[in-house]
Amino acid sequence: MKYASEVIDLLTTYPGTEFKMAQIVRHVTRARDLSPGKRNAVRIGVFRVLEQLRDSGQVQQSKEGATSATYAWRPELLHGIGANCHANCNNIGSRIAS
Repeated sequence: MKYASEVIDLLTTYPGTEFKMAQIVRHVTRARDLSPGKRNAVRIGVFRVLEQLRDSGQVQQSKEGATSATYAWRPELLHGIGANCHANCNNIGSRIAS
């Protein structure tokens, strides 16, 4: 899917952080000034990616109001271990902390 790598890169860099659609579109377009039609096309593409990620359980969607929603990568999915991933992860930080 178009824009999937950009959306996943943003959300996985900040797991658990809630992003509004406008923030995600701004990241995907690299804050370039686009025509309203092009920006809407990007928004639709990003929405489709977010729908697929939400349906697969990787992204959590939170409704704030009647028309706005936020999207966040579920942090427990980064390592597939769960809430105690830092104790079980084989990265340098967990070895130093031990």
